[in-house]
Amino acid sequence: MALAAVLVFAACQEPKPQEEELTFSVTPASLSFKAEDSSVKLVTVSTNGSWTATPAGEWIHLDKTSGSGNASISVTASANTEEVVRSANILVIGNKEGSKEQQFSVSVTQEESGNHTLVPSPAAFDGNKRSSTTYQLLVYSFADSDGDGVGDFNGITSKLDYLDALGVTALWLSPAHPTSSYHGYDVNDYNALNPAFGTEADFKSLIDKAHEKGIKIYMDFVLNHSGSNHPWFKSVKADPAGSPYRDYYVLSKNYSAEASSGKIDNYGGGTSIGMGNWHSLGDGEIGYKGRLHFKVQTSGGKPSKVTVTQTDGPVTGSVSNPALWIYAGNPAQEYPMEKTADNTYEVTADIDTPWGFLVRTVSGNSWPDGTKFGAKGGNNVVTFGEPLSLTTSDAQDIVFGATTYYLASFAESMPDLNYGKYTECEKSPAFKATVEAATKWVNMGVDGFRLDAVVWVYQAQARANVRFLSEWYKAVNAAYKAAGHADDIFMVGEAWYNGHGEETKYYQGLPSCFEFDYWGKLKNAVNGTASGYASAVMSFIADHAAQRGSTAPAAITSFHMTNHDQDRAAGELGKDLAKEKQAAAMLLTSPGKPFIYQGEELGYWGTKSGGDEYVRTPILWDKAGKECAKKGVNNKVDNSMLKAGISVEAQLEDENSLLTFYQSWSRLRNTYPALAEGEMTQSSISGSTIASWYMSTGAQKLLVIHNGAGAEKTVTVSDSMAKPVALLGSATTSGNELTLGAHSSVVFEL
Repeated sequence: MALAAVLVFAACQEPKPQEEELTFSVTPASLSFKAEDSSVKLVTVSTNGSWTATPAGEWIHLDKTSGSGNASISVTASANTEEVVRSANILVIGNKEGSKEQQFSVSVTQEESGNHTLVPSPAAFDGNKRSSTTYQLLVYSFADSDGDGVGDFNGITSKLDYLDALGVTALWLSPAHPTSSYHGYDVNDYNALNPAFGTEADFKSLIDKAHEKGIKIYMDFVLNHSGSNHPWFKSVKADPAGSPYRDYYVLSKNYSAEASSGKIDNYGGGTSIGMGNWHSLGDGEIGYKGRLHFKVQTSGGKPSKVTVTQTDGPVTGSVSNPALWIYAGNPAQEYPMEKTADNTYEVTADIDTPWGFLVRTVSGNSWPDGTKFGAKGGNNVVTFGEPLSLTTSDAQDIVFGATTYYLASFAESMPDLNYGKYTECEKSPAFKATVEAATKWVNMGVDGFRLDAVVWVYQAQARANVRFLSEWYKAVNAAYKAAGHADDIFMVGEAWYNGHGEETKYYQGLPSCFEFDYWGKLKNAVNGTASGYASAVMSFIADHAAQRGSTAPAAITSFHMTNHDQDRAAGELGKDLAKEKQAAAMLLTSPGKPFIYQGEELGYWGTKSGGDEYVRTPILWDKAGKECAKKGVNNKVDNSMLKAGISVEAQLEDENSLLTFYQSWSRLRNTYPALAEGEMTQSSISGSTIASWYMSTGAQKLLVIHNGAGAEKTVTVSDSMAKPVALLGSATTSGNELTLGAHSSVVFEL
């Protein structure tokens, strides 16, 4: 047997090298961009494999999105124009054959846009009206309830919801007493109400229903004068010497002499006539019918004295080129005088004149200055045969019989009341009578008074007026407290005379006066000259407080734009809605007691040039024009203004109207105690068109900023702007910069 040999070859394979594991890291973990950042950020990839990078946001841009091995990825971001921070991720994935995939997320954030559009978020109104805002309304033209065209008490009552929505806490009513005029400032009975406005029951209902809505009632009270149809004055006119009301008025038979000797009590101890004029009561035979001889002496070429005598001599007067005439009669006649001596002129004429006579140096119907010669007031009664001195300064008619004159500061139909010597005015019968009348209305529920023309009670003598007002306030306040009130009655005076310096003195007698210089400051501010507004307002308030001192109640500065005696605010602002809104915003964010005048919230315009009625326009309640008390102003209205669009109905439907703006910012003032009751302090924010200040009370502090320019303005604000609570117009922030649009305003809570 053969033995086979088998050879076995073993293949010797080299060992397969082991796979290298994937290494992978990405840095940094996050990136952050500014809103408009144009810089490049780097993401570093360290790997022994391949990678891909995918941004989750379209606003993230990568210079490369894949590769192998180590790499740097350049990352940029589009500008963020949104008002929110945005964020996204870059997902980086690493791969290597034979290894498990690895992922890494890089978070990317970008700040919100640097220009934040402010969106105000005010606190909710708690229903507590704390603003002290007063609405001035004209009873005769506010609202008519019975269709006779004249406003009335029930009309006001029917509109209390409107007034409540306007945020007001008080109503100042125009004079509500019986009167001979439409406006009511010639009072014929202080103890009664104008029957055209309703009954005492209607008035009481208005008071009670207003109180239910947290609205007080202030009556307009006329202390300077009554109407000439008041029973007091009619009694005096019928019997000047024997009337029991003789001392209620300022009477004199020779007022020039009595004034110069200090006997006219209403001159407050002085001899100046102030604004008053004297009018005859008609109790003397001031005219004459018969033949008279007139002789006029001249001095320096001007008439100096006249002597009148009764005569039956022949009539003269056929004179060529006369230099002087006697002027008398009704209709008036001219009687030319003949020159008879160096300085003397004479004429004999048949005279029939109910009013007296004058001497004139120029013939014709006009009276050029210095051509009319009469006598001084109160010394103008001629005695036959005796010379009477002539004057061209305030020349009064020369009359033939003595008459009694009465003082009237405003009009012949408004005789001044007489309160006697100011040092003891409270003893006078007129003082006691007016206090008694005011007490009646206080007992009915009236909460205060606006006092008319207080400067002229004692003919612009501040010391005398202040004492009178102090005593009158004291007496009426005592009646108010006796009626059960724990607080003091509100009383504001119309001390409109010679500007802030003079008016301020009246705070020694009253707790409040209207600051008539305020409107000029406010008007300047919304016309672009705003930087001095806050300091002026603070100065007004400080001056009033200093005059009032520790006297209770404390000084209250009453601010208003315009009133029934002034051209309308909207017209003064060029009927510019943006300016009208900003004027309201500044009034309602300032300290003090703001007053809104009827129609101001609707944008009424008008001037006094055609008559006072045109600034006392009735409210147009509906678009159809049916509810409008035009007869209350004698139908003197501007129908080009009183169209549907300006009506209450139309403006309530328009969220951008002036009326809805007033409602909104009045609510703001009622919501924030710092606005309603706070103290104003200066802000450091500057700019000629910028008015800015703080309003603070307790722990609450607000920053108020107004741009009065007709263009956008940017200011630097060091305070937080995180909590805007009110905005007029437009405003954006970028860092600590605030950009306000034209005539824009903002309020921040700090």
